[in-house]
Amino acid sequence: MLLACSALALIAVVALAVQGAPVFSGMRWVPPAESQPPLPQNLTGPTASGSPAPRELQHVTRFDISWFVVAAAVIVLVVVAALIWRAVRRRLTLPERDALPLLPDALGDAPPEDEPTPEPVQVRRGLDLAYDRLTEPREPRDAIERAWLGLEEAATDSGMRRLPAETPGEFTTRVVVRVATDRDAATTLLDLYLLARFSAAPVTADEVARARSAVDALRASWTTAPRSATGGPR
Repeated sequence: MLLACSALALIAVVALAVQGAPVFSGMRWVPPAESQPPLPQNLTGPTASGSPAPRELQHVTRFDISWFVVAAAVIVLVVVAALIWRAVRRRLTLPERDALPLLPDALGDAPPEDEPTPEPVQVRRGLDLAYDRLTEPREPRDAIERAWLGLEEAATDSGMRRLPAETPGEFTTRVVVRVATDRDAATTLLDLYLLARFSAAPVTADEVARARSAVDALRASWTTAPRSATGGPR
């Protein structure tokens, strides 16, 4: 709505600039000439003309306000540009701000009591797939995103249910830490995925190496006995 109002204001200013500055020409009403009394008929000498002396035309007053139109157009352009930049910046940063505050809940130690046990084989398959995608020749951002999406697919097939308030990232992390015991590695991998997916910051080969190390750590902490609700092996 704010951008629409700004666009309408910009259109109005441009139309005013195209039309040109208004000209004030002063009063257009000219008073009638004063009536002259009739001259006597029998006067000697040259006869005076009955036409009144021509009046001097009124000077036309013009006010140049083109500078005001230009200044108003510049101000409107600056305001519209600032609003557009603010909206674009907010769109780029909002998903990341929405996702990051939810990270502590994704690694919580108290899942529901009736939660089913994840299938470790499915989680291990997702970790292996993530490692393969991180070692393939890909663009760094794409490699990290594809690696995490492989984990999400494995978490969906693990038999655990996604909670109503959970994001896909939170659900995947909760499933992974129920099977692989390295919580720090799971957090690092999720942070790198959020960076690659939602941030406009550059993603380089260093981030890919960190993601690969996190997957290695999760595979090394692998246990065939799923974790209990308190975080320990059953």
